[in-house]
Formats: sequence, structure tokens, C-alpha cells
Amino acid sequence: MSKPAVKVASLAFEIAGGANVSTEAHLLPVGPFRADDGRPWDCEAWQLDAAIAANVIQRLRERKNDTLIDYEHQSLRSEYNGQPVIAAGWFHDMEWRDGKGLYAMGVDWTAAAKQRIADKEYRYISAVFYYYSATGEVLDVISVALTNTPAIDGLDGLDDDDGIATLSKRFSLPNLNPENTDMPRPEEELAALRVTHAQTETTLAALTAERDTLKTSLAALTAERDDLETQVAALTKEKADAAQAAEETEKTNLLDALAKKVEPVILDGLKTLSLADLKAMSEKLADHPLTQRQTGDEHSTGPAALTTEQKKIAEQMGVTEEQYLATQKKYAGK
Repeated sequence: MSKPAVKVASLAFEIAGGANVSTEAHLLPVGPFRADDGRPWDCEAWQLDAAIAANVIQRLRERKNDTLIDYEHQSLRSEYNGQPVIAAGWFHDMEWRDGKGLYAMGVDWTAAAKQRIADKEYRYISAVFYYYSATGEVLDVISVALTNTPAIDGLDGLDDDDGIATLSKRFSLPNLNPENTDMPRPEEELAALRVTHAQTETTLAALTAERDTLKTSLAALTAERDDLETQVAALTKEKADAAQAAEETEKTNLLDALAKKVEPVILDGLKTLSLADLKAMSEKLADHPLTQRQTGDEHSTGPAALTTEQKKIAEQMGVTEEQYLATQKKYAGK
């Protein structure tokens, strides 16, 4: 028969005597740790840290019944020696303390046990625990006892398959003989999932903080963009208004100058022209007969018909050829 993956070990700590008996008891130290007698023999050392202790504590809290503290581990021996199991105390909680180890908390000692501890009739408290033989990882605390023999005689007999099987009936030891001990144990898978969950939560928190920072930055950039767009729109309008005002002023000046040279009907037509067309028209009219008073023997007359250039000018000014000729004749006679 193959050796079980889970084995049993014990360790003892001295318990303080005196009038006031503590309701706390040091059960196991911080790992890795070994016993003074050289144990464990099947692994490098027993392992116990905050994460491992959390699983051990959780198993204890999930039990409905309180955990017994007896004398000399009689609860482990009663099946063989037939003696009764007398309680020294009970507890239902444990606590992990960094740098110190695992403690039983809220121990409810019997009056007899308190007196025996105060009188130093018992000086040690011994915890018996399951551990994985391949790694030394503590699995569960199954028995606690007051004792005066820290190295418990006969405990090694519980490490064989029959002893483990007997304890498993009483303390519900899981999966004593796995077919493949290399497969992850449920506790290992749960621990891995908890680590993954914690890492995921950390990553999620970091991503959430980064997202919130980006949202804030985006809001600031959006506000800055909107402000710049408002400024650009204002500057663009200001520039356009200034250009339009300058154009209107120049156009007014040109029309004022032309008003002295052309008839009102022609001037009305010139007012509809753009500045560029008005400039071009002003240049054409500068040397045109309409802008020149006729001089001589006072018998000069305007041309009987319009030239091609004059027709273009009349068309741009929006006057008929007859109006153009009449204006030309009017000024020619002056």
C-alpha cells in the first residue's frame, strides 16, 4: 500500500502558569519549522504562513462543534486504551499573528484545568495537526491537549495507514490516498483561485483608476478644445467683419468719387457691383467720354452708337444703350 499524502505530527509550547490563566494558547509557530527531535522525516520542514493559516482557521470555523482540549491526547488514545476522554477546555476560533504563529483564541478552560495550570501540574499545550508529506504544508489542527511530555509517545503509530484511517473517521481527513499526488489538491486550487482573484481585483482597480484619470483628462482636453474653437470662431468673425468693413469703406469712397462723374441712374447700377468689379469699372470710366466734359465749338455731339467696350460697360452698370447714349449726349453738350 502506498504511503499516504497526508500525515500527522505534533508540537508543544509551554503554557504560562499563575493565578490568571490565559484564554489564548500558542499552537504552531511560523513556518518553515521543525521539532527539536528532528521531525519531520518525510519533508524538508513544516510550512505555515498567513495564507496557509487562513485555510486552517477557516476549516475550524466551519465546524459546528467546539474543538476539544483534553489531557495527554486521550481523545487519540481512547480507542486503544479504553480510558475516558476528559475535557480540559474548549475553543472555536484561532488567530494568525505575524512573526509568532497560530493561536487558539477564546479558550474556555474547565475549573480543574485552570487550577492544574496555575499549580503547574501541566506546563505544555500540544497541537496535533495534519500536513502534506510532500510539501510539509499544515492542513488542519485535529487535536489539542495539555501535556507534560511534548514528544508524545506512541504518536508515530498513528502515521501508518491504519492510524490515519482511524483518525480520518473521527476528524474527517480528506483524500488520504490520492491516485495521483501530483494533481493539484482542492486547497491548492482554491488558494490559486484566491490569488488570481486578488490579482484580478488589483488589476481591475488599477484599470478603473486609469480609466477615471483618462476621463478627467479627456474632459479637460474637450473643454480646452471647445474654448479654442470659441476663440478661433471669434477671431475669424472679427477678421471677416474687419475685412467687410474695409471693403465697404473702399466701395463707398469709390462710389463717392464716381458720383461726381456719372448720372444717378448709372450710379445706382454701379452700387450693385462687387468691389473688384467696381474698381475695374472705375478704371474703365476714368478715360471714357462719359467722364470727360466736351469742349470746342459747342456743336460737338456724342457718338451715334455704342462701341463694343461701351456696350460692356452699359451691361455691367445695368443701363440700356439708350440710357447710356442719353447720358453721353447730356455730358457732351456741357
